Amino acid sequence: MTPPPPGRVDPDLADRLTDAVLLSGLPVAFGEEGPGVRIRPARPAADSDRCAGVAALDWLPSPRLSGAAAMAEPGQPAGPAREVVGTAMENALAEFLPAFGLEAARDGSGRELRVGPPALPAAGLRVPPGVLAARPAGPTPAELGLPAALLDTLRRSAALAGLPLAAHLGGTGITLAPCPPAGDTAAGPGEDQGAEGAEGAEGAADLGWNPSRRLADLADSDRPEAPAAATARAAVDAAMRHALGTALRACGTELRWLHALQRLRVYGESVPTIRR
Repeated sequence: MTPPPPGRVDPDLADRLTDAVLLSGLPVAFGEEGPGVRIRPARPAADSDRCAGVAALDWLPSPRLSGAAAMAEPGQPAGPAREVVGTAMENALAEFLPAFGLEAARDGSGRELRVGPPALPAAGLRVPPGVLAARPAGPTPAELGLPAALLDTLRRSAALAGLPLAAHLGGTGITLAPCPPAGDTAAGPGEDQGAEGAEGAEGAADLGWNPSRRLADLADSDRPEAPAAATARAAVDAAMRHALGTALRACGTELRWLHALQRLRVYGESVPTIRR
């Protein structure tokens, strides 16, 4: 098979990357404006850098954050926030893409997150087209009784970072759920979750991530692809929970990772990234 000319991504690789990103629940950015994952040709770092057909991935936050970062004076938080968000999301991509049969790694200079055409083109998860299973939408954050101020803070931070916020508990994107009551048995054997789980729980919420309905439905089905889809869903969940704490904190939300409970908890606003 003849490789694509320089400056172009292998077409099959571009299709597989687009599908994997959308299955994860993240948006794909087209052109130079976000939000989402931009898939572009890798740029040679030197004459010896053979990267024809290789893709490079960037995370583009919201135009508002990008614009504020471009115009910010030295010492203002928007510029560093954009860098932190981009790095966190690119690290998440590198963490979960292997579950879709796509290996991502930094180039030798560390400038680009690259994905090359798979050695075995047929390898990796392919989600067949099909009718989505009927599943309940679940309650909205407001219906769960979460504080309005907390929801407003998270909406602002998620919008700046370019991350989707699920409209209901079963939707795609960032999800919110009330903190469990003190004494909940969610902690593992021998772990005392009382002090860590109960401290500051009032007015807070536990944060999670839902992938696309297509991936979730396949993972919960009895189709032959279900085990691979379940593995991909678990990889996306772990990677996104790692990224969300960093990205949302950079955009003005106070969060804490509760180790005993393995939960990411959001408490409200911290230092605003963009002054209102």
